[in-house]
Amino acid sequence: MPDWKTEIRNRLASLKLEATREAEIIEELSQHLEDRYAELRSRGMSEGQATAIALEELSHSDALARGLKRVERTVPTEPPVWGAERRNLVGALAQDIRFALRTLRKDPGFTVVAVITLALGIGANTAIFSVINTVLLKPLPYRQPQQLVTLSESRGADRATDASYPDFLDWRAQANSLRPLAGYGMGAFTFTGGGSPETLLATRVTANFFATLGVKPALGRDFVAGEDGPNGAKVVILSHKFWVERFGSSPGAVGQTVRLDGEIFSIIGVLPEEFEFAPSDSPPLWVPLNPDPQYAFRRNLRWLRVIGRLGQDVSFPRAFAEMQAINARLSAAYPQENGAVRVVMGSLREQIVGRIRPLLLILSGAVSFVLLIACGNIASLLLARGLSRKKEIAIRMALGAGRARLLQQFLTESVLLALGGGALGLVGSQWFVRLMLASVPKAQLEIMPYLRSVRMEMPVLAFTFLAAVAAGIMFGLAPALQMSRVEVNDNLKEQTRGTAGRRTSRLRDAFVTAEIGLALVLLVSAGLMLRSMAALLNTNPGFRMENLLTFSIDLPSTSYKDDPSALRFEKNFTEQVRNLPGVLGVATVSRLPLTGSGNTVRFVFEGRPTARGQEDECNIRTITGGYFDVMKIPLIEGRLFEPADTTETPRKAIVNQAFARQYGRSEDPVGKRIRFTYSSQNPFIEIVGVVGNENADQLDEAMSPIIYTSFEQNPDGYFNCVVRTSEKAEELITPIRGVLRAEDPELPLIEPQTMVQMVAQSSAIFMRRFPSHLIGSFAALALTLAMIGLYGLISFSVAQRRHEFGIRMALGAARGDLLRLVVHRGLVLALAGTSAGLIGVLAVTRFLSSLLFGVKPLDPATLAAVSLLLAVVVLPASYIPARGATMVDPMVALRNE
Repeated sequence: MPDWKTEIRNRLASLKLEATREAEIIEELSQHLEDRYAELRSRGMSEGQATAIALEELSHSDALARGLKRVERTVPTEPPVWGAERRNLVGALAQDIRFALRTLRKDPGFTVVAVITLALGIGANTAIFSVINTVLLKPLPYRQPQQLVTLSESRGADRATDASYPDFLDWRAQANSLRPLAGYGMGAFTFTGGGSPETLLATRVTANFFATLGVKPALGRDFVAGEDGPNGAKVVILSHKFWVERFGSSPGAVGQTVRLDGEIFSIIGVLPEEFEFAPSDSPPLWVPLNPDPQYAFRRNLRWLRVIGRLGQDVSFPRAFAEMQAINARLSAAYPQENGAVRVVMGSLREQIVGRIRPLLLILSGAVSFVLLIACGNIASLLLARGLSRKKEIAIRMALGAGRARLLQQFLTESVLLALGGGALGLVGSQWFVRLMLASVPKAQLEIMPYLRSVRMEMPVLAFTFLAAVAAGIMFGLAPALQMSRVEVNDNLKEQTRGTAGRRTSRLRDAFVTAEIGLALVLLVSAGLMLRSMAALLNTNPGFRMENLLTFSIDLPSTSYKDDPSALRFEKNFTEQVRNLPGVLGVATVSRLPLTGSGNTVRFVFEGRPTARGQEDECNIRTITGGYFDVMKIPLIEGRLFEPADTTETPRKAIVNQAFARQYGRSEDPVGKRIRFTYSSQNPFIEIVGVVGNENADQLDEAMSPIIYTSFEQNPDGYFNCVVRTSEKAEELITPIRGVLRAEDPELPLIEPQTMVQMVAQSSAIFMRRFPSHLIGSFAALALTLAMIGLYGLISFSVAQRRHEFGIRMALGAARGDLLRLVVHRGLVLALAGTSAGLIGVLAVTRFLSSLLFGVKPLDPATLAAVSLLLAVVVLPASYIPARGATMVDPMVALRNE
């Protein structure tokens, strides 16, 4: 093979280039000639022919030898070695990749910094996309999931509630557009026989539930018609996880029995491993509906959740219109129960992911800002790096390389950098996903089980690749365009001082300004989320949360067959707990506050005429007499429940202030009488007191009206205990469990936790804490990258103006003048970025409004705090390189120029 390097060195001798630069050019051109030579040989040419043609093409560089006074670009009759016209696309791309790899390898510092910077941006985007892919993009794991809908009922403008069982039966009998319709409800069982008793969640379903979803058991059989009736068979289907954990994946589990609430249930099947049903928290047990005959056929008792499947070629509007017509007929037939009820219909996917979708989209937007800032940083680095390559580019253009060819080469380098960052980011994204999911409270994972299935899949790999390519083009295009505009004559004559041109300076300034603006948007968003979180945590729930322990007790009907037995157990148990050291008080309540769950009841006031079906409705809680004292809820008026209020005396009620304001009509409610209208046989109940408000729903919701009734007058087998302690509440869990075991060894202590822990895992807190932590992390990363970009810009500017600073100081300029000059530029860029960022804040923060609480999207305090933070960070980023400018020795600067 010919000695290409010697030939090229001879032809470049007249240019008198620096040794390092000459070696780089020789290396590049020799590689091109080797590639051209190999291509010609592959066509069947002899060694001599291939060598002659390659050297002939190189001869078109003879213009370089014409001297430094005038160098013009010639257009040869035969394209140059790297001309795209003489090379197929694959060959040209391979050549560009080889050259790009050599170029990046020669500058390892730049390459490492760029790859790590891009890995941060691309990795964070990949992690968020992994979640979005699982939650929003992947179809639900059912047959034709787009045809699945949910049905519920609502009164007026109230939020949707469950449906009554009689309404469900009428819907199923009359609907033709929805075939089939299935129902399910939440439940729990006390599981015994496997050690200590424990409470297991269960979903009660109609026999056609799994068929409606299009899911078949992996082992055994499905439920069959008749098993879901009031007196249906005691059978159970296990989740795959429960089957693996409790039965060791044994196929022989089907046919065995388990003891639930003291009754024997036969295992008839095991669900597929991938099956989940988020609306019911994907519990371990699935049992037939078996509605209690005492409550099943009360049309005004709404407890059943309904799903349906659109019939073949049936549109959503058509099915909804049919359901509205059925609802109208039921309203006319049952005005008392259904007079004001409307049917609500939506997609099953919307019910599952509707609440988390805005959160994920906001996080996706936030993390994309980080990638944009990273791209801005790399673009600035490439612009600075391009100045040192001007001589190389000028020589290549003089040798015949066209602008399009140079653009292709530079973009190849950029995309290779981005792919390297994408590969590293892909690895880091898996760690980031695990970190994100680890921060999700267990209570939220139970209602969002799909989060557990987030994993690396082909769409995620495709997204990472496309994001890397897009990022490479995005940060590489402007520098490539800029570098391809090199003036051949000036750069070959070395007439420039190596300073950046105005266009390059403006571009770098624009990139840094944009980075600061994007960082400001993220900082303001993070600040708003943190302030919203603080406002939520400081919200008064109406009671004292500190030193308050909560847990639940579920008395199986097989052991506690009547109300007196349940009441006796409650009194004995709470009395024993009350006597434990460190216990200040104990009480029970049918539904805990701040859980967003509970029963409602319709009622009418005595003496107030009310049309049938138009009764008022509010929350109802059944409590024991010491509840308000334990919770530290003040008595506003009247009295509390007393020991004399028993099952033998007329029932009493207590209401909260929200009830008095909403339904009192400016009258004192104490002494008034109300009647619950779910039965015409219900007597009027006297209101004997008004207490302060407690939040029955979530911290981010307003105080709602509540009616309290006495547990002693209306006992129930399921109740929640609240225990006020003098010390750490969680330390009493073990002693209380011992008391329960002594009272009834078959009963488990259900979900013992402090009130603070319960609130910390609530949806209201999760929907603020999770994004505030993530957006805060993204904002910190964005600010760091933006300040690095600003520091790099000022440092580069100082280096480029070293000669100018030497002249200024030689002419008498003080060091302080130079310091102010450099810092001023940094502050101007920061001010421009802040102004642009504030415009972005106006456009972006309105999307955050659904997550904010107690703070406005344009909160002045947050804007002021973020602006102050930017000022604090910008000053050192500008001052440090500015101080370097003042250390310039004017004589050295002038002598070295």
